[in-house]
Amino acid sequence: MFATTRSAIGSLSLAALVAVPFATLACGGGEKKREVIVPTETTPTQPVSTVEPSAVQNVRLNVRNVGGMDVSTPKTGDAAYTAGNYRAAAEMFKEYVDSKPGDAHGYHMLGLSTWKIGDFAAAKIAFDKSIELNPKYAKSYFNEARVLLDMKRAPEALELIEKGRAIDSTIPDGVRLKARAQSEGGDVEGAMKTYRDLLVRDDADTWGLNNLGVLLLNRGEVEDALGPLARVVQVQPRAPLFQNNFGMALERSGHKGAALKHYEEAVRNDSSFTKAVKNVERLKGVTGVTAGDDVNEEKLAEAFRQKVKSWKDDVPKGTVKPAEPR
Repeated sequence: MFATTRSAIGSLSLAALVAVPFATLACGGGEKKREVIVPTETTPTQPVSTVEPSAVQNVRLNVRNVGGMDVSTPKTGDAAYTAGNYRAAAEMFKEYVDSKPGDAHGYHMLGLSTWKIGDFAAAKIAFDKSIELNPKYAKSYFNEARVLLDMKRAPEALELIEKGRAIDSTIPDGVRLKARAQSEGGDVEGAMKTYRDLLVRDDADTWGLNNLGVLLLNRGEVEDALGPLARVVQVQPRAPLFQNNFGMALERSGHKGAALKHYEEAVRNDSSFTKAVKNVERLKGVTGVTAGDDVNEEKLAEAFRQKVKSWKDDVPKGTVKPAEPR
């Protein structure tokens, strides 16, 4: 499935498109951030992905005809990236940095593009160069840390994350990535504390809520996982991944009807979401299970929101910075 190609990428070889940059994690593992262990499709116990997508930095290139496209217009490498054409974006950004070797943003986007097509070694090289050219840009540290985590190098990732947070501690990405690196490095308790600190700062941080819920679910603390996952679908009801993960927690806590409802909601929002589709098909095949509301989801979400408020009340005043405007 993996083939190495060379083209305009030159010395940065590109591995063929990997299955999704974020896979599912096995039950009982760490966070399920689009990781590497992929469970069988018939298993209903695997929560899906806890890795949030990285923010795309819009880079307007200033040369023409890169990769056969006029990149002095908005139809540039970043447009290809945003459209999901990561291989084309990687080709274009490689040609761009060859012509503009001092552009840190160009290397940053090359790193993102090559990471998305699964060429982790090339992505790391690109992010290293971006950091060398602009050592004060925190997101380059965070995105290289994502690459290192996909390479199963959690301790190195954590070092980069801390460097990025030293530059800007207010970026939520840095906090979530720290928790992921802690979890994958074996410090699950530390990861839970980091997610708690994130939610104290912003109790509506969707990826923080999802990731904490999945971490609890993977630890077997199913009842505790219901609160943050109920809250995340309350905050962002149209996100199929969050709906599916809440369905997982409901099913594993014995609420199959409510679980089916959320699996169906996930499919309504993304009919190509294979895991949710299979969860719907599986539960519909179970005698007596129909989609229903046998759980007071609003009560679960509100109870968790109040729990976070109690955490916040325990923190000395003035030590928690307010969340950035959404």
